[in-house]
Amino acid sequence: MKIEQVKTAFKIADVEFVEGSTKLNFNYLKDLKDENGKALSQKILRENVARVYLIVVDGEIKKIGGSGATGGIKSTLEIYRDGGVKGRPSIRSFGVWYFLYHTILQGKKIEFYMIYQENFEKEVKGLFGLKKVKNVSISYKFIEQCCVEDYLSVESEHPEWNVQEQGADWPLEIKNSHAQLQANAQSREKKIKRKEVRLNK
Repeated sequence: MKIEQVKTAFKIADVEFVEGSTKLNFNYLKDLKDENGKALSQKILRENVARVYLIVVDGEIKKIGGSGATGGIKSTLEIYRDGGVKGRPSIRSFGVWYFLYHTILQGKKIEFYMIYQENFEKEVKGLFGLKKVKNVSISYKFIEQCCVEDYLSVESEHPEWNVQEQGADWPLEIKNSHAQLQANAQSREKKIKRKEVRLNK
């Protein structure tokens, strides 16, 4: 599916190759505008709203993903800059970085788009009754589900980089690289001595 067919998303960043590095640069737009052309504050990139991101390569949607994690869309996408090579990333996070990196090596244009649902005020149950909460958000899963349903109504299968949703397997080179990364992380962790937590009796 072409990004131009989508009516609810707006561009937030370009992905840039960094010479001599496997870490990618995300060049976030200074002049943000929503899908209706309305100017947006840079705060939306860090705001804790339910959001979905689209990874677009040469105008084609390659992945639909989402998050409700703290730190906004910038925090959500950060793992894709280097695949989490200094930690223990999931194969999904590492695999998407691998796709990004090897795609940009081919000179293709990669962009990030965002769809979000504004927070709202709602009465929420506490221990003793209802409390008015100003910044309530829905689960991003609802937005993601609607986006996937719309995508599948046009295309016959999930976006190419939504590997697990397709019921497919990751390419062997990604699985091997990820396994090596996990082994290296485990080796590092063995050298770290942590204080043992004791239960009160």
